[in-house]
Amino acid sequence: MGLSTPNLLALKVFSPSSILDNSLGFFEFLKYETKTFRDEDIISKDDLLDAMSKSIKIKRVGKAKKSDIVKQFEEFAKKLDRALFIKNTQDEIIAIKWKRIDDFCGLLRLIERSDERKVRWALYHIFISGTLKIPKDKIAELLKEFKIKNLEKILVKIIKAETSSGLDAEFDGKYFVINHDAGGKIVSHYLADAIEEPSRRSPGELEKEILELIDEGSYSNQEISQMLVVDEGLVSRTIGKLRDQDKIVLSSFGKRGARYFTTNCENCPFGTTKASCRKEALSYVISSFMQDFGLDLSANDFDSVEANQALLKIKRIVMMARKEKNTKLERDIGENLTILLSKVVDKFIEIETPDKKSPNVPEFKILGMSNLTNLPMLYQLGLKKGAQGGIHLMDEMLHRASKSIKKEDRIKIRKQALSETNRFLKNIGLDEKNSR
Repeated sequence: MGLSTPNLLALKVFSPSSILDNSLGFFEFLKYETKTFRDEDIISKDDLLDAMSKSIKIKRVGKAKKSDIVKQFEEFAKKLDRALFIKNTQDEIIAIKWKRIDDFCGLLRLIERSDERKVRWALYHIFISGTLKIPKDKIAELLKEFKIKNLEKILVKIIKAETSSGLDAEFDGKYFVINHDAGGKIVSHYLADAIEEPSRRSPGELEKEILELIDEGSYSNQEISQMLVVDEGLVSRTIGKLRDQDKIVLSSFGKRGARYFTTNCENCPFGTTKASCRKEALSYVISSFMQDFGLDLSANDFDSVEANQALLKIKRIVMMARKEKNTKLERDIGENLTILLSKVVDKFIEIETPDKKSPNVPEFKILGMSNLTNLPMLYQLGLKKGAQGGIHLMDEMLHRASKSIKKEDRIKIRKQALSETNRFLKNIGLDEKNSR
C-alpha cells in the first residue's frame, strides 16, 4: 500500500504541530460532530462555529473568546483549501471532501501514537519544501513540543529501512542528506508511506483477501503478511477466526514448524462444491490448450493433480499466459525480469579454461546455489527444461564429433555435465534423476 495522494498533500500543508493545536480538534469535530451538515453542498461558517461552541473536541484555554476560535478556524479552513479538502470562501465552505477529511483525521491520531511517525512526517514536511540536506536540529525544532528523546536513533532506523529499499540517503549524526532531485515523488513515499499502518482494511475485507489468496495456494501467516502488506499479528487473528469457522484447513508444515493453510474444499467459503470447482477449472485449462496449441487434453491428464487449489493455480497461470505480451508494459516487465533472473543464474555458473591434459574438455562447475529455490516457479521449470534439452543437445554434438574427440574425453564431458546439471536441478528443487 502507501499513503494516498490526498494524505500526502495534507501532510505537506499541515505541520506536525497540528496534532497539538486546535487543528486536530477541528478535524475531529468535522469527522464526528457534523452529521447534520453532511448532506449539504454549502455550509455557513457561522453555523459551523455555532456547532463548535458546543463541541468537546475544540480546546479552550482558560476563558478563550469566541473570536480566538474564529481566528483559528479561519486559518484552518485556508489550509483545508490548500489541501483540496474544501473550497474556502469568506462566509462559507463548499465542495467538502468528507471522506478525505475523515481519513486524514484518523491518520493524525495514528501519528500521535508513534514517535517514528512524527519524525517521518517532519522529514517529509521539510523535504517537500525543497530541502535535501536536512539538519537534525531543524527536525528537532519542528518536533520540540513532542519532547522526543531518541531522535538520532529513530533517524538511523529510518535510514537503514529505506536505503535497503532503494532510497539514496545518508545520516551522519548531524544531517539527513537525500541524494535525489528536490521534490521527487518516489522520495516522498520512502519517507512517508510507513506513517500509515501496513493495512487499513476492515476485518471483512482482510478475510476475503486471505481466502482468495489461499484458494490458489498454500501460505503461512508470514507469507500472507508479506503478500498483503498486513501486520502478522492481525493475519494470525484472522486465520484463527477462519479456522474456527471451518473455512480453511491446515495443509502442511514448513521449515521450522511454520503452518501452511488452504481453503477447505469440504466447506467451501465461496459456496462451490468440490466437484463443480474442479470441473470448471479443468474445462478452462483443457479448452485453452486446444485453442492455443492444438493439444487435445482430457481430465485423465490431470489425475495426478490432487488438490483443487493446485488446479486453480494452474488455471490462473494459464490465464495469465494467454494475456497479450506485446504491450509496452508487458515488454518492460519481460525484458527486465529476464535480465534480473539471468543475473541470479549466471552468478552460480562458472566455466574454467581447459586443462593441458584434455584441451578439448572445458571445465565448468556450478557453485553453491541454495538461494535458487527463491526463483519463480515458472522460471525454475524453464531452467529444468533447458537443462534437459542441453544434455540431449550435448549428446548429439558429442556423437557427431566422435571422430575428433577421444572416447575418454567424451565420457568425461558427459559425466561432468550430467552431474552438474542434476546438482543444479536438485538445488532448485527439481532433481532430474533420469536425464539421458
